[in-house]
Amino acid sequence: MAEAASPRNVLCGHLIGALCGWTSLWVCGLQDAPAAFITGVEWPRVVAAGLSLGMASALMILFRVAHPPAGATALIVSLGLMHELQQLPVLLSAVALLVGQAFVINRLAGIPYPLWKTPQPDT
Repeated sequence: MAEAASPRNVLCGHLIGALCGWTSLWVCGLQDAPAAFITGVEWPRVVAAGLSLGMASALMILFRVAHPPAGATALIVSLGLMHELQQLPVLLSAVALLVGQAFVINRLAGIPYPLWKTPQPDT
């Protein structure tokens, strides 16, 4: 029931992470470069990784959709493991599938997993 684990935060957080990773590839001119695990980690890749993680963190806070694992999505993309734009919908589809699975499993277990956003307690 943590807000960071709600479907809203998970889906939006990973979308932000993927787009920030892809944007950092273009900003650093690495869109056609091989993955960092093949070529090694050079300074442009370090800049891309730092930029993607910083942008993703800032945007998730700004939009109030904090989801820490989405930082790994930003890194996966900025390190060149998924550097093509058409790979991002596949990544996000996998995230959506996992959210659906979490919903079903939690509901079957009697845990009130939210449909979109964790309800906030009345103050």
